[in-house]
Amino acid sequence: MPLLGPVDGAALAAMAAWIAAIPLEDWPQQHRLADGQIRPAMVTDLAWRGFAAMAEPITREFTAGRLTWHALSCIMPGHSIPAHRDEQPIDWLYRAHVPLLTNPRATFNGEHFAAGFAYAVDTTEPHEVRNDGASPRIHFMFDVGAR
Repeated sequence: MPLLGPVDGAALAAMAAWIAAIPLEDWPQQHRLADGQIRPAMVTDLAWRGFAAMAEPITREFTAGRLTWHALSCIMPGHSIPAHRDEQPIDWLYRAHVPLLTNPRATFNGEHFAAGFAYAVDTTEPHEVRNDGASPRIHFMFDVGAR
């Protein structure tokens, strides 16, 4: 995956501490999984628990175009998102992934995204996410479109 670059350490630490302090039970929930784990919904509401204030210092670093979407995504241990493609608008450039909480066995198309960096991904191409680790994998994501 193309590396956008390192994320400002203070901004990343603040966002990671913020999300780690929110119990997963307090996230919007989709449902309970067969193994009893909760499945937190993807959070796209910038008004949720101060999400916008936490996101802004990071998006400011990597925005070459205009922001079109923000999200927090949590994949629980032992779970995955099967291969799929996302539909994107004609002026869409890329989706940035910023790992907030991760483990070495959490992968995107088989590749681990290390904390401390932002990655550009083309979600119009097939992609899948797996978390074969013992802890949740939480990424901050944002889409960038042409100006």
